[in-house]
Amino acid sequence: MEQLFILFDHIQRLSDPLREYIFSVLRRKEIKKKGIILERGKVSKYIYFIEKGAVRAVRFEKGRERTAWVMLESNIVVSVESFFLQQPSTETIEALEDCILHCISYEELYEAYRLFPEFNLHRGVILERYYALSEARNRMQLKKARDKFEELMTKQPDLVGRVNDRILASYLGVTPGTFSLEKKRFAKGLKNQPA
Repeated sequence: MEQLFILFDHIQRLSDPLREYIFSVLRRKEIKKKGIILERGKVSKYIYFIEKGAVRAVRFEKGRERTAWVMLESNIVVSVESFFLQQPSTETIEALEDCILHCISYEELYEAYRLFPEFNLHRGVILERYYALSEARNRMQLKKARDKFEELMTKQPDLVGRVNDRILASYLGVTPGTFSLEKKRFAKGLKNQPA
Protein backbone atom coordinates (compact mmCIF):
# COMPACT_ATOMS: atom_id res chain seq x y z
CA MET A 1 0.00 0.00 0.00
CA GLU A 2 2.99 2.28 0.56
CA GLN A 3 3.55 2.35 -3.23
CA LEU A 4 0.10 3.87 -3.74
CA PHE A 5 0.81 6.71 -1.34
CA ILE A 6 4.16 7.29 -3.07
CA LEU A 7 2.26 7.58 -6.37
CA PHE A 8 -0.13 10.12 -4.85
CA ASP A 9 2.64 12.08 -3.14
CA HIS A 10 4.57 12.37 -6.43
CA ILE A 11 1.59 14.29 -7.78
CA GLN A 12 1.09 16.38 -4.63
CA ARG A 13 1.56 15.39 -1.02
CA LEU A 14 -1.72 14.20 0.47
CA SER A 15 -3.04 16.09 3.46
CA ASP A 16 -3.10 14.06 6.67
CA PRO A 17 -6.93 13.88 6.79
CA LEU A 18 -7.08 12.69 3.16
CA ARG A 19 -4.32 10.14 3.78
CA GLU A 20 -6.23 8.85 6.82
CA TYR A 21 -9.48 8.63 4.84
CA ILE A 22 -7.88 6.64 2.01
CA PHE A 23 -6.08 4.40 4.48
CA SER A 24 -9.37 3.73 6.31
CA VAL A 25 -11.33 2.69 3.18
CA LEU A 26 -8.69 0.77 1.19
CA ARG A 27 -9.21 -2.98 1.16
CA ARG A 28 -6.41 -5.48 0.56
CA LYS A 29 -7.25 -8.37 -1.74
CA GLU A 30 -5.14 -11.37 -2.63
CA ILE A 31 -6.05 -12.93 -5.97
CA LYS A 32 -4.50 -16.17 -7.18
CA LYS A 33 -3.13 -16.59 -10.69
CA LYS A 34 -6.00 -16.90 -13.21
CA GLY A 35 -8.40 -15.47 -10.62
CA ILE A 36 -11.09 -13.16 -11.95
CA ILE A 37 -11.04 -9.62 -10.60
CA LEU A 38 -13.99 -8.46 -12.71
CA GLU A 39 -16.22 -10.66 -14.83
CA ARG A 40 -17.53 -9.45 -18.16
CA GLY A 41 -21.17 -8.36 -17.81
CA LYS A 42 -20.79 -7.34 -14.15
CA VAL A 43 -20.66 -3.74 -12.96
CA SER A 44 -17.23 -2.73 -11.66
CA LYS A 45 -17.63 -1.60 -8.06
CA TYR A 46 -13.90 -1.09 -7.36
CA ILE A 47 -10.79 0.55 -8.73
CA TYR A 48 -7.56 -1.34 -7.93
CA PHE A 49 -3.91 -0.61 -7.29
CA ILE A 50 -1.45 -3.45 -7.94
CA GLU A 51 1.05 -3.88 -5.12
CA LYS A 52 2.32 -7.21 -6.48
CA GLY A 53 1.58 -9.19 -9.61
CA ALA A 54 0.36 -8.81 -13.18
CA VAL A 55 -3.18 -8.23 -14.42
CA ARG A 56 -4.80 -8.14 -17.85
CA ALA A 57 -8.08 -7.09 -19.40
CA VAL A 58 -9.64 -9.52 -21.87
CA ARG A 59 -12.21 -8.59 -24.50
CA PHE A 60 -13.92 -10.82 -27.00
CA GLU A 61 -13.86 -9.60 -30.59
CA LYS A 62 -15.44 -11.65 -33.37
CA GLY A 63 -15.58 -14.65 -31.04
CA ARG A 64 -11.86 -14.45 -30.22
CA GLU A 65 -10.17 -13.55 -26.96
CA ARG A 66 -8.18 -10.32 -27.16
CA THR A 67 -5.92 -8.90 -24.46
CA ALA A 68 -6.71 -5.18 -24.28
CA TRP A 69 -4.00 -4.27 -21.77
CA VAL A 70 -1.52 -5.71 -19.28
CA MET A 71 -0.48 -3.95 -16.08
CA LEU A 72 2.18 -4.72 -13.48
CA GLU A 73 3.01 -3.46 -9.99
CA SER A 74 2.49 0.19 -9.06
CA ASN A 75 -0.32 0.66 -11.58
CA ILE A 76 -3.98 1.44 -11.18
CA VAL A 77 -6.36 -0.90 -12.98
CA VAL A 78 -10.02 -0.40 -13.72
CA SER A 79 -12.66 -1.27 -16.26
CA VAL A 80 -13.04 2.36 -17.30
CA GLU A 81 -16.57 2.47 -18.73
CA SER A 82 -17.96 0.01 -16.21
CA PHE A 83 -16.52 1.75 -13.16
CA PHE A 84 -17.02 5.39 -14.08
CA LEU A 85 -20.45 4.92 -15.69
CA GLN A 86 -21.53 2.08 -13.35
CA GLN A 87 -22.64 -0.12 -16.24
CA PRO A 88 -21.90 -3.77 -17.12
CA SER A 89 -18.33 -4.41 -18.16
CA THR A 90 -17.43 -5.40 -21.72
CA GLU A 91 -14.17 -6.95 -20.48
CA THR A 92 -12.93 -9.44 -17.94
CA ILE A 93 -10.02 -8.47 -15.69
CA GLU A 94 -7.87 -11.43 -14.73
CA ALA A 95 -4.78 -12.03 -12.58
CA LEU A 96 -1.83 -13.34 -14.60
CA GLU A 97 0.13 -14.03 -11.42
CA ASP A 98 -0.69 -14.27 -7.73
CA CYS A 99 -1.57 -10.66 -6.92
CA ILE A 100 -1.85 -8.33 -3.98
CA LEU A 101 -4.28 -5.55 -4.80
CA HIS A 102 -5.68 -2.61 -2.87
CA CYS A 103 -9.10 -1.33 -3.85
CA ILE A 104 -11.55 1.42 -3.10
CA SER A 105 -15.23 1.39 -4.02
CA TYR A 106 -16.92 3.76 -6.42
CA GLU A 107 -18.86 5.37 -3.57
CA GLU A 108 -15.78 5.76 -1.35
CA LEU A 109 -13.74 7.29 -4.16
CA TYR A 110 -16.41 9.87 -4.97
CA GLU A 111 -16.80 10.61 -1.28
CA ALA A 112 -13.03 11.35 -1.20
CA TYR A 113 -13.47 13.81 -4.10
CA ARG A 114 -16.36 15.47 -2.26
CA LEU A 115 -14.70 15.67 1.15
CA PHE A 116 -11.21 16.52 -0.10
CA PRO A 117 -11.34 18.77 -3.19
CA GLU A 118 -7.51 18.69 -3.39
CA PHE A 119 -7.79 15.01 -4.35
CA ASN A 120 -9.28 16.08 -7.68
CA LEU A 121 -5.76 17.10 -8.75
CA HIS A 122 -4.63 13.50 -8.25
CA ARG A 123 -7.66 12.29 -10.17
CA GLY A 124 -6.89 14.60 -13.10
CA VAL A 125 -3.21 13.69 -13.32
CA ILE A 126 -3.90 9.95 -13.06
CA LEU A 127 -6.71 10.08 -15.65
CA GLU A 128 -4.47 12.03 -18.04
CA ARG A 129 -1.65 9.52 -17.62
CA TYR A 130 -3.85 6.50 -18.27
CA TYR A 131 -5.68 8.18 -21.14
CA ALA A 132 -2.31 8.80 -22.80
CA LEU A 133 -1.39 5.12 -22.29
CA SER A 134 -4.69 4.10 -23.88
CA GLU A 135 -4.03 6.31 -26.89
CA ALA A 136 -0.52 4.86 -27.27
CA ARG A 137 -1.99 1.32 -27.23
CA ASN A 138 -4.52 2.32 -29.90
CA ARG A 139 -1.78 3.79 -32.12
CA MET A 140 0.32 0.66 -31.68
CA GLN A 141 -2.49 -1.47 -33.11
CA LEU A 142 -2.15 0.37 -36.45
CA LYS A 143 1.50 -0.61 -36.85
CA LYS A 144 3.08 -3.59 -38.56
CA ALA A 145 3.90 -6.66 -36.46
CA ARG A 146 7.65 -5.88 -36.38
CA ASP A 147 7.02 -2.32 -35.23
CA LYS A 148 4.55 -3.49 -32.59
CA PHE A 149 7.10 -5.92 -31.17
CA GLU A 150 9.86 -3.31 -31.17
CA GLU A 151 7.58 -0.86 -29.37
CA LEU A 152 6.77 -3.54 -26.78
CA MET A 153 10.50 -4.17 -26.27
CA THR A 154 11.33 -0.48 -25.89
CA LYS A 155 8.33 0.65 -23.81
CA GLN A 156 7.32 -2.48 -21.87
CA PRO A 157 10.27 -4.91 -21.95
CA ASP A 158 9.44 -6.19 -18.46
CA LEU A 159 6.37 -7.96 -19.89
CA VAL A 160 8.44 -10.29 -22.10
CA GLY A 161 9.47 -13.36 -20.17
CA ARG A 162 7.03 -12.55 -17.39
CA VAL A 163 3.76 -12.71 -19.34
CA ASN A 164 2.91 -15.72 -21.50
CA ASP A 165 3.84 -15.20 -25.18
CA ARG A 166 0.32 -16.19 -26.30
CA ILE A 167 -1.13 -13.39 -24.16
CA LEU A 168 1.43 -10.90 -25.45
CA ALA A 169 0.63 -11.91 -29.04
CA SER A 170 -3.04 -11.25 -28.29
CA TYR A 171 -2.12 -7.89 -26.74
CA LEU A 172 -0.19 -6.90 -29.87
CA GLY A 173 -2.90 -8.24 -32.18
CA VAL A 174 -0.62 -10.73 -33.93
CA THR A 175 -0.66 -14.51 -34.16
CA PRO A 176 1.47 -16.52 -31.71
CA GLY A 177 3.62 -17.66 -34.66
CA THR A 178 4.29 -14.07 -35.76
CA PHE A 179 5.08 -13.10 -32.17
CA SER A 180 7.59 -15.96 -31.89
CA LEU A 181 9.28 -14.96 -35.18
CA GLU A 182 9.54 -11.31 -34.13
CA LYS A 183 10.91 -12.32 -30.74
CA LYS A 184 13.62 -14.44 -32.40
CA ARG A 185 14.42 -11.68 -34.90
CA PHE A 186 14.72 -9.12 -32.13
CA ALA A 187 16.99 -11.39 -30.05
CA LYS A 188 19.16 -12.10 -33.10
CA GLY A 189 19.46 -8.36 -33.76
CA LEU A 190 20.69 -7.82 -30.20
CA LYS A 191 23.36 -10.53 -30.61
CA ASN A 192 24.63 -8.89 -33.79
CA GLN A 193 25.05 -5.45 -32.24
CA PRO A 194 28.60 -4.36 -31.42
CA ALA A 195 29.44 -4.37 -27.71
